[in-house]
Amino acid sequence: FRLNCSHRRGGDFERVYPLIRKCAAELGRKVECLGDLQGPKFRVGELAGDPVPLVEGEVLEFGICKDDNDTIKPGRITMKSTIEQRALMKAAKVGIDLLIEDGLMKVNVVEKLSETELKVKVVRGGKLKARKGVNVPDVEIDCAALTEKDVEDAEFLLQLEPPCEYICVSFAQKAQDLQELIDIMDRLKIPAEKRPKICPKIEKPQALTNIDGIIAKSQALMVARGDLGVELEVERVPFAQKLLIKRAKEAGLFVITATQMVESMIENPVPTRAEVSDLCNAVWDGTDAVMLSGEA
Repeated sequence: FRLNCSHRRGGDFERVYPLIRKCAAELGRKVECLGDLQGPKFRVGELAGDPVPLVEGEVLEFGICKDDNDTIKPGRITMKSTIEQRALMKAAKVGIDLLIEDGLMKVNVVEKLSETELKVKVVRGGKLKARKGVNVPDVEIDCAALTEKDVEDAEFLLQLEPPCEYICVSFAQKAQDLQELIDIMDRLKIPAEKRPKICPKIEKPQALTNIDGIIAKSQALMVARGDLGVELEVERVPFAQKLLIKRAKEAGLFVITATQMVESMIENPVPTRAEVSDLCNAVWDGTDAVMLSGEA
C-alpha cells in the first residue's frame, strides 16, 4: 500500500495508516506499506491570464520570478524562487533541453544570461498552463535529494508504529542521495529492526550511470517508468527496465515496476493485450511487484 507523500496533508496519514493495519489484520492479509517521498519538483510558475502559446522557433526568456507580478506571459516563462529551482537554473547550460508537461513541450537553451535567467528556443510548441512540471534530462542538479518537505515526511514515516516496510527516495541520482535518508534514521536513533527498507526510484538517466553505488545503499528498487520515460526517451525505457531489474535481482533487492501497468483499466473493466504482455514481461524479467497508481 503506497503512502504518497506528494498528497500528504495535515492528519491524513495519521487517520489512514491505522486503518490499513487494522483492515489487514481483520482480513488475515499481509499488507506492506511504502512511504513515497515527493522529492525535488520543478514547475513553471503562475499565469496572469489564459494559457500562453509556445510557437516552434520562438525565442523567449526563461527565468526565476523577480516578484509576485513576474508571471508567465508571451515571451517569458518563469519559475518560483525555491532552493531546488534556483539550483536547476544554475546548472543549466547552453544546448540542453528543458521538457515541460511530461515532454509535451520542449525548449532548448540558446543563451545563459545569468545564474537565474536563460534565453530558450521553442523546439516543440503547445499551450503552456500554470504549474506544469519541468524535466531536465541532461543535467545533474546540485541540490539535496531530500527537500525540507521530504525530511519532515521522512521523520513522520519513521515514527509510525508498526513501522512502514519501505521508504522511497524519488529522483535518486547517486548513492549520497540515499545516505541523506540513512542520516535521518541515525539522527532519530531508529533501531535496525525498525528501519524501513530504502527503495530508490530510478527516474533519472544519471541513476543508470551510478546504479552500482545506488544498489549498494538499497534494500529495494523501483523502476519508475513515468518520469524515466520523459527523462530518458520512451523508446529506451524497456531496455533500462530489463537492465535495472537484472542488476537489482543479482544484488538480492526487492524490485517494483511502476507506471501505466494497466492504465486502460481506469476506464475499462479489462486490460489491453499490450498491457497483459507488459505485465508478463516485467514478471519474467524478475520484478517482485507492480505498483498501480491511477488504476487503483
